[in-house]
Formats: sequence, structure tokens, C-alpha cells
Amino acid sequence: MTERRPISQPAEAWTQRGIDLTENGKVSLSKALLSSCDPLRTGQEVYAEYFFPFTLVDEDSNLSCLKARPNQERKIRNTMYNLKEPSKDPAYFNFSSHTDLNRLAKAVKKDIVVYYAHDDGFKVFEIYHDFRGFSQQCPPSREDGFSMSPHSVRHRSKKIFSAPCLYYVLTVKRRLYKFDASLDTIFMSGSYFFAKPETTQFMWWKEDYGGLLSRTLKLSAPGFPIPTMLDLAFSVDRLYDLWKIKVILVNFCKSNFNQKEVRNFSRRVQPRFSYFFNLGIVAPSGSGSVSEIDLDSIELAVCFYGQSYACLLLDEFRKEVIEQYKSSSRRDKPMSNNFASIPIVSLEERRLALAKLDAEKKARKRKLNGGVEKPKYKRVKVCDCSTCRSDVFDLNMNVDGPERLCSYYLDVSDLLQLLGADTESNLAAVEELCKLSVASMDIESMTLSVDLEPPVREGGGLNYSVVDGARLEGHFKKVQKPIMIAHLDELDLGCVKVFQASTDAEESIYQMMREYWAHVQELRNRAKNEKLKIAAPLLGLIAEYKNAHFEVYSKWVDQQRLKNPAFESDMTGITKAWVSSFPGQLERRLLKLITEYTVFSFYG
Repeated sequence: MTERRPISQPAEAWTQRGIDLTENGKVSLSKALLSSCDPLRTGQEVYAEYFFPFTLVDEDSNLSCLKARPNQERKIRNTMYNLKEPSKDPAYFNFSSHTDLNRLAKAVKKDIVVYYAHDDGFKVFEIYHDFRGFSQQCPPSREDGFSMSPHSVRHRSKKIFSAPCLYYVLTVKRRLYKFDASLDTIFMSGSYFFAKPETTQFMWWKEDYGGLLSRTLKLSAPGFPIPTMLDLAFSVDRLYDLWKIKVILVNFCKSNFNQKEVRNFSRRVQPRFSYFFNLGIVAPSGSGSVSEIDLDSIELAVCFYGQSYACLLLDEFRKEVIEQYKSSSRRDKPMSNNFASIPIVSLEERRLALAKLDAEKKARKRKLNGGVEKPKYKRVKVCDCSTCRSDVFDLNMNVDGPERLCSYYLDVSDLLQLLGADTESNLAAVEELCKLSVASMDIESMTLSVDLEPPVREGGGLNYSVVDGARLEGHFKKVQKPIMIAHLDELDLGCVKVFQASTDAEESIYQMMREYWAHVQELRNRAKNEKLKIAAPLLGLIAEYKNAHFEVYSKWVDQQRLKNPAFESDMTGITKAWVSSFPGQLERRLLKLITEYTVFSFYG
């Protein structure tokens, strides 16, 4: 295999750029990136791999049940990817979101580096997305075959022909090109836009981050290894003991410039579009938290970028970094709250205040509409006691007061009492109906480990939530899978029905759940038939009231038609009258009790 010579000039990169993955804007950047991540998989397959963790860690909607139906799962994912509209981004993935790019890098197990360039021959060449400094997969390397050893000194080992990294170039006109090798050597031709002139340094082959930092500051090299940026973040105290100067350390990870207009391209160099991750401050170990350090007095800010470069920041960018530090939430102690000083307002006071406010709003509205004020009270007060003459009584008895919101619910027993039919036999039938309407169940589960790793390995590296503000919900390490279900109700006369999964596989668990649900439906139908037999006397009583109700109405309609042959009956009105009556309410409550079958757990 021939070794690829590193690209060192923007013009050379322009000649080797290859085809436009967006097909001149016909394909969205998101789908162009997904389709080019793996030559052996399509964009839909890569998107399925990217979206798979969402189905496992989302706390609100557990979509893992789709695994039992692969055809349905494939249909849903294809709909979310929307292959029919190439210019539309797939659901939950956007190229402009650096968080989504980091999640995609985790899914394909390769770091993704995106450069930003001008469409005119790449005459302007910068970094758009680069998180290699916090990755365990892509150590600092040179295109000529030198790699980083575990002892922080690079030596000639085996040649590195393909690093676990994908390289892309994004242009101002939103075109995307893929490259086979890193384009970091282009930055050696000049200083970056946020770097002070003549301060850019490149990591030598015998150096680590400590040596690169010391040459940037023109100080003596530290006598201890600093192979990674994580080690650099934990070495700030030792570096201050060695140099006795305060320095702010940051890393350029991404550019927040997403303008699509070419005329706005010059705005990209404004400090607010550059995102710098705070590695730490070289300061005395006893300085306390960041808030206790005089940040405005620090005149040196070193920025690492391109995984092998470092420079001193210009004053405007240094001030922007200081402002980011001031607004940072990193503190040794959490901020105190004012919960103890919040005044306590009782429920009665809140109710009265809301009622007063609502009454005032309605009064103003009536005055604006030119309406006449309604009487404040439903009846004239005839009592002279202090309770009836108080302001609380006035508010409570107001037409717009809270008393209008009060309501009550009549159950089957109450309605039987109102109808004078609350005999011992009827009440016993209602009690039996309630017993048959309730069942109990319990689920036994087992704890299993989930094959789902966090964004980086434990014990090393930084979480993406720390680097980029990304939030991947909770990364579960263990889950509970149901393996046995027990069910009991009044029909089985104390006999517990047990369902058990044959294995802990998803198919066996779903088969157990399907069998249990079929059993519950069967018991519900059996309970309904039994309850119809028990409720027969009550249904007969309701039928007598119902027949009498409609017979009276029918006779009245016949009398009206004798007087006026064109008279038409109003069945809708008389039906509503039946539903609102006590026997009608009893019928509705009783039928609901007959059809209900509620399953509770053994513990609540």
C-alpha cells in the first residue's frame, strides 16, 4: 500500500476534493454525511445505528418493543429518514448540531472532523468541528507515520495508514467533500484567525502537550509527561509551581457560524462564533474556585486546535474566553437558594386571591363592553350575623365566586337510595359487582446488564455532556426484564394464574406478555357475563323507569298531534332528559360497572 503524502496547501486540497456529496445542493448535508460514513452501509443503515441508543435510554417513551417487530421497526426508521425527499434532514439528526455529530461519531466508532472553506479554491480554510482532543480513538498523529507512545514521546513505530477518523470539508455554499487523510498540515502555512501573529506552534515528534505549551509560552519544558488534554487539565497546579505565571488554557472545538449567505462569510471571525472548551487555569493550588481568581488580570490565553497546534489568543478572543469563564457554572460549592425565605401562602388565601382577581377581570370586561352590572349576590341577605356580613361570605356567595365550581358525584348506591331501592339484596348485588370488577397482578423481574457504553470509557476522557453541552439522557448499565407474571381475581376463587417466560430473550418476554393479555381479556369477558346475571334485577328496575319515561312522552306527543297534525316529536331532547334523570344516571353508572375490569398490582 502506497503512503499518502500529506496535503499542505488549500489549493492542493481543492484539486483533490473529489465529488460533491450534496450533488450541488440536491441532497441535504445530514444525509450526505450519513451516506458517506461507511462504504459498506447505506445512509439508512448508518442512521438506524445512530438512532438505536435513543430507543434504549429515553425515559419518556421506551421504543425497545420495536425489536419484536423488525418489519415495523424498519418501516418507522425509513419514514423518519424520508428517503423520498433527499433535501430534507432525517428526524433527530442535523448536520448543524455539533451534538448530533458527536453522537454519530460514537455510533460509527470513528471521530468526525469537519473543516470550513471558501468555495473559491479553498482560499479560506478553517476548522468547523473537531473533538479529537477528547477522544480515546484518535491519538495525536502525523501523516508521515509517527504515533504517540504511552510515555508521551513519539517514536518511529509501525506506519499509520488509516486512523479511525473521517475528514470532511464544508464550504460556504453548503457543499460537502470527503477526504481520505487529515488536512491539518494546511494550518502550518499561516496563523489562525484567532491567534496572535508569530505565536502558532506545531507539536514536534518528540513532544507532548506539555512541550507544546512550554514552547508557545517560551518557557522551560515540564519535567513530567502530559500525553493527553485530560492530563493537561489535571496538571495546571504543577505547571504554576514550575512557571509562576497565570495562563488560561482552552481548546477550539467547533465554530458556531452557520450562515448560508456568502455575503455574511466575513462575520465568521467574530469571537462570539468560536467555541472554546475551558481546559483550566494555570494558577496557585490554593486559589479556590474560578470565581475567586481575578480573571481580568490574566493576560495570557493559550488555545489548542487541530490536535497538534497551539497559539496565544488575540485580546478580543481572550476577553471572550474570560467572559465564558465568568458565566460558567463550574463552582466548588453550589449556589445557595432562597427556599427558606419564600413566604408560605395557604390554599385558602390563594383561592380567595384568584377569585378576587377573576371577579375584577370580569367586571372590567363588562364595563368595556357597555354592559350592565349583574347583581353581586344570588339572594338578599336576611341574616345580620358577623359571618354572613363578612367579606369572605360576600366573595363566596358572589355569582362569579368559587362556589360555582363545586360539584359532586353520585355512585350506584347513592342513586339506589335516592330512588328508594337500596334494599339489602340490591346493595349486596352492587358489592358483588365491585368484587368482580377488580383483579390483582404482580411482575417478577431479573436484572440484566445492557450492552450500551457511555460516550467515552470510564476512567479516562471527558463526557460529551461536559465538552459540548450534549445531553444523552441516562446511559443505563442495567435493566429489569419481566420473567414471570401472577394474576388473581374473584372468578378464579383464590387460584393464582402464573405466566413465565421460557428465556430472557425479547421474543420470549413478548410471548409471555401476549399470553397474559389474552388471559386478561378472557377473564374480562367472563366477568362481564357473570355481572350481567347478578345485575339482572337492577336492570329490570331501570327498564321499568325507562319504559314509563318514554310512554309518558309518547302519550303527550299523541295528544299534541291531535291538536296539530304537523307536530314533530323531539327524541333528542327526551333522551337527554332521561340521561339526566336519576334512573338514567343509575343506568349509566351500572353499565360502566358491568364493563369495567381493573387490574391492580399486589403492592398498590
